Amino acid sequence: MSDLLPPWVLALLVVALAVLLYGRRVLQPCPHCGRLVRRAHRGWLRCPHCHRQYHRSVRSQR
Repeated sequence: MSDLLPPWVLALLVVALAVLLYGRRVLQPCPHCGRLVRRAHRGWLRCPHCHRQYHRSVRSQR
């Protein structure tokens, strides 16, 4: 497999996958406007774009 891809391409793919998985844990789409906002683990947060509150239990309204 090392003959197919240079080592730096393989390393770049691993880093991109790690960033994607981390981003899915930290960010979520706002249920009101759809922009990426910080994930609400507990309590209510306010979207910095549409200024509406959201909670992890609020389902997408788009």
